[in-house]
Amino acid sequence: MISEDAGPEELEAIAVAVHSLLELPTTIRSLKQKGLRLENGKIIDRDYTGPILEEVLKTGKTVRGISKEGTYLGRNVAVCPIFSEDGKVVAAIGIVDLLSAFKMQEIIRTVVNNSPAVVFLWRRDDKWPSEFVSENVVQFGYTVEDFISGNILYGNIIHPDDQKKVEEMLEQRIRRGDVDFNAEYRIFTKAGDLRWVNERTFIQRNEDGEVTHFQGLVLDVTEQKENEEALRKSFEMQKLLKTIINNSQAVAFLWENKENLPAEYVSENVAQFGYTVEDFTSGKIVYGNIIHRDDIAKVVETLKRKIAEGQDSFGIEYRIFTGDGKMLWVDEKTFIQRDKEGKATHIQGIVVDITERKEAHKMLEIQRELGTNLNNTWNLHTILDLVLDACLQIHGLDAGGIYIKDELMDQINLVASRGLSPEFKEKFARYKADSNESKQIWIEKPIYSLDFYSEHMAEAVKEEGIKAVAIIPLKYGDEIIGSLNFASHTLDKIPWSIRNFLESIALQAVNHIAPVCIQADLS
Repeated sequence: MISEDAGPEELEAIAVAVHSLLELPTTIRSLKQKGLRLENGKIIDRDYTGPILEEVLKTGKTVRGISKEGTYLGRNVAVCPIFSEDGKVVAAIGIVDLLSAFKMQEIIRTVVNNSPAVVFLWRRDDKWPSEFVSENVVQFGYTVEDFISGNILYGNIIHPDDQKKVEEMLEQRIRRGDVDFNAEYRIFTKAGDLRWVNERTFIQRNEDGEVTHFQGLVLDVTEQKENEEALRKSFEMQKLLKTIINNSQAVAFLWENKENLPAEYVSENVAQFGYTVEDFTSGKIVYGNIIHRDDIAKVVETLKRKIAEGQDSFGIEYRIFTGDGKMLWVDEKTFIQRDKEGKATHIQGIVVDITERKEAHKMLEIQRELGTNLNNTWNLHTILDLVLDACLQIHGLDAGGIYIKDELMDQINLVASRGLSPEFKEKFARYKADSNESKQIWIEKPIYSLDFYSEHMAEAVKEEGIKAVAIIPLKYGDEIIGSLNFASHTLDKIPWSIRNFLESIALQAVNHIAPVCIQADLS
């Protein structure tokens, strides 16, 4: 008999039974203890809970639908309560419906295998051993087994004169922290013929930022090499296919060619935008109504023009609003469907969130503008204000301060700040040289953890509502002269892209701050 206090060990038998019977991912927990998660015949988490499990435990009602958060975000789940003899909810058990995922995989597989682009998943090992290759690799004379078995390594079919260049270009992109890679080079077919290919690859990293795999699209561009327009179209096709298979981040739509683009089909991962499939297919929401009002005219005009010109495909970037009102930048790759008479009847679209890419471009522009402004002033307070204003343009950063070392008082002082309460600034106005915070800054490494603050300071940080921090030491020559401190009241952690941006800003700013401070000391 399951009780409300049942732990993972007591729940294991029923969980394994359900999982073995259905062969679907299974989750279970009791009312008062976390439980289990099973996939592929194995228990992979013995301390598991999920938002829908918790909802069912509270309501006592079965829930079927698409998960909007947690481990199974965007997946169909079914969770039901388990009752005691007296009718009390004591536990909940759920399964994840993989049928929709399998359907999407089959669609993608069909699209890929009937396209000119060959899809690879390579490990980051010598010569790029393959873990996956699409069946259309036969166009180069090879079979899937040639690569998957390890009998043929992809690096060995690249022309020797191109191999080193490709490897160096890729490693350079990795060192820079880039997420993708593009190159043209020659490969040998199995028959020994030489072909030009264009490779578009996404660089995969684990949670620690280490590169583990490359997802690549390899397209034969031998005939198109002298035709720039054909090459451009091939590039767009590669980019489309690449996005579709890249962790299902692309949302697929089939719209009717009518006002506001009513949807006949939308992939289930539209949940990442805060909507359900039914929102669109029921007509409750039409796609045109979620496009930013400043962009809708451009989208409609472009579509009409491409149809009138007889174009079959095009790409466009614009803004949409998510279900919770958040604004995202998206890149839409579109195919126009026509009937036998040539009339455009439907629009096939792949919509990808490119907000991070836009943010990265914004960061570069901010750095360029900051560099120009810093070169035009020698006033310390102006310099500090410029640095704070620049960094706080980044979405998610909403508070910041700059500390400068005071040699005379043997401490570091808060000399400029934004977005902090007066009470917080008073408590954190200075750190003595022997304080825990100062000692961490002298280590010279950036800090992205709330553990930076000593125990008696941590409560004040919590009261301020700060959820994530970035502490970047300002090093000039061999000396730490202060630090850039930024915080977020909304982000759970500072993303890698923002970390790289702040560290670059610190290097840029210290070369202006330090000379002014030195001059002031001399004066």
